[in-house]
Amino acid sequence: MDLTPTLLWQVVTTLAIAPLAYFLKASLDRLRQMELCLSRTREQLAREYATKADLYADVGRVLARLDKLDGKLDRLLTARFGGGE
Repeated sequence: MDLTPTLLWQVVTTLAIAPLAYFLKASLDRLRQMELCLSRTREQLAREYATKADLYADVGRVLARLDKLDGKLDRLLTARFGGGE
């Protein structure tokens, strides 16, 4: 077998490109795994935590109840102590 410069160049490029191709394939596989993990995490967050709209609605209900309680307390104190004479 004759070792020509063309054959030598093909061997060198094959030996250089093969590890690079393996590295790129492994990196792309890992990236796909990370994307899958990220999408699962987003799904879990959506299931376990309240959205801003839910939080504002709940806080609004609590504040409305506190306002009602404040009104009742004001009426009770006014009736008991005579309206601030």
